[in-house]
Amino acid sequence: MLCKNCSWGSKKETCAKCGDWIGSHGLQAKLCNECGFGPRKGECAVCGHWIGSEGAPAMLCQQCSFSSKKDHCVKCGKWAP
Repeated sequence: MLCKNCSWGSKKETCAKCGDWIGSHGLQAKLCNECGFGPRKGECAVCGHWIGSEGAPAMLCQQCSFSSKKDHCVKCGKWAP
């Protein structure tokens, strides 16, 4: 997920990994077990700030979601099946 600041306006339509435009072929970003566990799962995937009750899904552009890249944590890069 993205915090309110990182998901504001057109920012929610940019890739959480590289910042490029998502377009129509976006894919939701994943977190590994370590980054998605406990209080860390409530932190923005882009800036690390608290998401709170308002947020938007962190998305990947077509290039960052291609092949096995889509199965890596958007925060740390580890495998996130």
